[in-house]
Amino acid sequence: MTKKEFKTRCSFHEYGRGKNKRNAIYYDWKSDFDNKAVGFRFMVKCAVEDALKAELFNELYDWVNSKIQQPSWWIDYKYAQTEQDRFKVSIMG
Repeated sequence: MTKKEFKTRCSFHEYGRGKNKRNAIYYDWKSDFDNKAVGFRFMVKCAVEDALKAELFNELYDWVNSKIQQPSWWIDYKYAQTEQDRFKVSIMG
């Protein structure tokens, strides 16, 4: 999958302001109400001081496409191991 295709399947969010601003990117949405497996499978989030949105996107892309084991240490991340563990977008950031 190209980065352009991958990007269209991501959900970008911003939380906070100024020094406290954080970017978050969610990926791999699924809506399967029969199995109650509704939500995203991957999420990365970090302060804008540590990485810009483009850098955060590259980390997510590399992680999902198995180019790296996990995102860099300064990036908060979440992964749903099973379909039932899928999660929704955080309201608080």
